[in-house]
Amino acid sequence: MQQGIKHERHGQHFPPGTQDTAWLPVVGQRGWILITKDKRIRFNDLEKEAVFFYGVREFYFTSGNHTGAEMAMMLFAALPEIIRLCGKQAPPFIASITKAGKVHLRL
Repeated sequence: MQQGIKHERHGQHFPPGTQDTAWLPVVGQRGWILITKDKRIRFNDLEKEAVFFYGVREFYFTSGNHTGAEMAMMLFAALPEIIRLCGKQAPPFIASITKAGKVHLRL
């Protein structure tokens, strides 16, 4: 737990190379919030279908070229908006996190 936030890493639950369509249902079924740098999920029909069918709450970084430290800062800045969106928007949904830590609902 960092900054008082409980989190699970992908590798704690799924082996390397696991297809997104295999782990997205687990995320939705467990009620987890997905934070990813893979912004392509919303463009892949099978993956997007899994997000919506299994009620995933997905947040993706608008650029995948950030360091881990940069993403941590962005996530920390975005956390209040993430919490607010999760409280008012029923899943499923896809939202983006900008470099400035702003959150935008996309789908």
